[in-house]
Amino acid sequence: MRLDWILFFVMAGLTASGVAFIYSATYTNEIEEFRNSYRAQMLYIPVGLVGFFFFSLVDYKIWVKYALIIAGVALLGLILVHLVGTERYGQKNWIRLGAGISIQPSEMAKMAFIFFLTWYLLERGTRVKEFSTFISVIGITLVPVGLILKQPDLGSAAVFLPVALVMMFVAGIRFRYILIILLAGAALFAFCYFGIYKANMKIPKVKEYQLARIKMFFDPSLDPKGRGWQINQSLIAIGSGGVSGKGYCKGTQNVLGYLPKKTSYNDFIFSVIGEEWGFVGGASVIALEGLLLLLCLRAGASSRDQAGCLITSGIMAMLFTHIFINIGMSIQVVPITGIPLPFISYGGTFLVVCMACIGVIQSVWIHRKGQNF
Repeated sequence: MRLDWILFFVMAGLTASGVAFIYSATYTNEIEEFRNSYRAQMLYIPVGLVGFFFFSLVDYKIWVKYALIIAGVALLGLILVHLVGTERYGQKNWIRLGAGISIQPSEMAKMAFIFFLTWYLLERGTRVKEFSTFISVIGITLVPVGLILKQPDLGSAAVFLPVALVMMFVAGIRFRYILIILLAGAALFAFCYFGIYKANMKIPKVKEYQLARIKMFFDPSLDPKGRGWQINQSLIAIGSGGVSGKGYCKGTQNVLGYLPKKTSYNDFIFSVIGEEWGFVGGASVIALEGLLLLLCLRAGASSRDQAGCLITSGIMAMLFTHIFINIGMSIQVVPITGIPLPFISYGGTFLVVCMACIGVIQSVWIHRKGQNF
């Protein structure tokens, strides 16, 4: 077995850094559960490593072969969370297994979705370029998206469409079909900016607080002590970090609670990094995440078959979307949706899924072109 050890150590470095950042984000929290978050994250690392080596050792084509079963189990999890799930911060997206262990089905559904879409696109064969394939993939994507939006978890739901678009592109679906979605997204953004924010338009059946969220994205100063508080404090934290930061565990925005304590260790972990480690620390994290993606790209490019290319592209798209949205919402590039930074943010299920995904990438690398088994 010839692992890509560079990829492994980049993953390990990000994970170890994540534990350190989680500690600095929560060590002053008055609630014990939050203070112990770094310990909980450490407990999930061995589980993630088991997943990593398991998926590395197993031929990735097995997951494509049994993709229907895997997708069915994931779909069942998304349905069960509505029936027996635990609500946290207004979202019903956790299932308690007992002994203090909870799982988040939406995170596991991302991995299952990649396997299923790989299987489906391969099954289409020469028909993959047809418009009917594009429509059917969009329909397939809307199933998990709809179930996750009902939780409601906009952040997790937002990951599926970029994954589908990238995988369709790699599969060979005509780009003009994909362009339809991209143009629709651009048109929606333009409408939000010029229509809702600038012209103050009202939309039937859309509530006032929902319109306020859109306006707040473009101008947090509209409600600096309310909905705009979080992003304003995030920008202050990152800006005050300067080049080299204020020092580990010395970020005043975080320590004094200006950054909301219930999100500073997950959704806004990059704000803590920016304040404590400055531009150097933030750029280093981005560079490591970027290197991870490049190593995934190398594995995909060396794949001996289309299945490996599709799985790798799907995992890369998932990780990139998480990285872009998490860092983007910390610096007001994208709306606040609540999505973790891979290997850095607190979240046991997400960490295990990410490590398992890198294991799948390793399997593609191990079975690459020119390797004999």
